[in-house]
Amino acid sequence: MKILQVTGFKNSGKTTTVNRMVKYLKGQGFKVAVIKNHHRDDVHDATTDTGKFIESGSDFTMLNTPGTVMTVENKAPDLKKQIDDFTGLVDFILIEGYKDEDYPKIFMAYSFKSGHTNLNNIGLRNVLKTFDIRYDEETIMTWFKEWSIDE
Repeated sequence: MKILQVTGFKNSGKTTTVNRMVKYLKGQGFKVAVIKNHHRDDVHDATTDTGKFIESGSDFTMLNTPGTVMTVENKAPDLKKQIDDFTGLVDFILIEGYKDEDYPKIFMAYSFKSGHTNLNNIGLRNVLKTFDIRYDEETIMTWFKEWSIDE
């Protein structure tokens, strides 16, 4: 199982990049998990039934649709355990965010909201490559395709 973090500040192209990576990997027949870090707890619409269950404190809330199952667990996240839980189930885990973690990562250096970020100023570890989504969108995927087949 290979793990790659896609890190950078808000509006730096992380989600666009992860989506392209998922589509590529799925096209190659791989099983893929995505773990996304979000800075707020209010991501569920409290006016929906599911949101109401979560807000009332249900330990687990599961939403089933004809094509998906979404499980919400009301607890603090444990990234290492989440990764361990995917062992044997997926070929790749793509993690959006979690800049301070030590997994192999790429860094999106330009944020359309905040401008350019100097990697040396924020002390990230285990950065394999730095990209600027404005100029490197195709380069990112070329690099990723090569990285995904390296043993």
